[in-house]
Amino acid sequence: MSEKKFSMLGFIENICNEIGPRLGTYENEKKAGLKIKEILAKAVDEVEMEDFTCHQKGFLEFTKIAFVSSVIATVIFFWFPIISMLLEFYAVSTFIFEFLLLKEYVDFFFPKRTGTNIIGKIKPLKENKKIIVISGHHDSAYEFPLFEKYKEKFDILAYSTVGLILISGILSLIEFFLDIFNLSFLILTLIFLTFLIIALILLGYIAFRLHSKNIILGANDNLSGVAVMLALAHHFSSQRLNNIELWCISFSCEECMRGSKRFVKKHKNELKNSHTINFDMVGRGNISIISKEPAYLTKHSLELAKEFQDSSKRANLELPIKVAGFGGTDAAFFSKAKLKAISVIGLTPGDYPDTWHELSDTPENIIEECLEKTLKVSIQYLTDLDGRISNIIS
Repeated sequence: MSEKKFSMLGFIENICNEIGPRLGTYENEKKAGLKIKEILAKAVDEVEMEDFTCHQKGFLEFTKIAFVSSVIATVIFFWFPIISMLLEFYAVSTFIFEFLLLKEYVDFFFPKRTGTNIIGKIKPLKENKKIIVISGHHDSAYEFPLFEKYKEKFDILAYSTVGLILISGILSLIEFFLDIFNLSFLILTLIFLTFLIIALILLGYIAFRLHSKNIILGANDNLSGVAVMLALAHHFSSQRLNNIELWCISFSCEECMRGSKRFVKKHKNELKNSHTINFDMVGRGNISIISKEPAYLTKHSLELAKEFQDSSKRANLELPIKVAGFGGTDAAFFSKAKLKAISVIGLTPGDYPDTWHELSDTPENIIEECLEKTLKVSIQYLTDLDGRISNIIS
């Protein structure tokens, strides 16, 4: 195994320059996966490519399905308010089930495609007492102009729109009962209709402006996370842990939240006593430990977050514990499965991910010190944990 220090920035530049943007399940993402497998194979004891299928477009395009539902609801409001109500509630349900709960609620509308997770394993020197998953993702995203425009205020736009659609459904129900009892009158009906129209306009704005056709290079989101994972694999291939088996994973399809979901479902029983440290967008910003992802209704392990923070203090690089804003990470499915997990992310002063889904997410904007900081703290954490396990055994 090579003793040469792994160049995290060199890896990011290489993937961006030689392969380019990597939309989940498409050819460039597969090329990146093969390259990561090749690099991992030089450091780990075993590496495999694990295929899965998913309807990749469902996660983003549910907004268009909700929009069509709201259009019909608005058009028929005067004549069939009860159906209008059902259609508005269906529009809200797509947000709840497809986004908040990650249930693949409308995925059947879209074609099935194949993604590939890359999994490498480094065995411990002695008895295996715990599995630690270190992970990132190698797909990149569409450009999101609304993210760049609104930054941390985008969640206000999104949740306000969902709230107005919900109110529109309730007003449709009220209109239905007013019609039954002959209590409806034109001005009130027009006021109700105004709410439906405003909700429809906002939903259309999000649905058709959420992302462009451009695909970002994804240097920070998330080749930076994969780079740290690979650097950790190279470090611990030559300085093996005594009682920790290290699983080094690069997920496919994080931008549609499918790769990690398939992985956790398949490996949950193996990972019952595991910890997961997920790295996402660690090439810029204030490197932080994420303990909650409210957008995905997920709480991570606060115990693990504090342990990781304690190790960062011992490394003289104290990391804050933060709550994620809009969106989330691959750590979500581990925590939803009651497995201990956290994410490590670089944030702006407003606690917003830096260069998130922006065309400026290029290798030139990576800050190498952020990568090194994340790497150093992670080495400290894994070394500390291995020491504690060894002490308990002895």
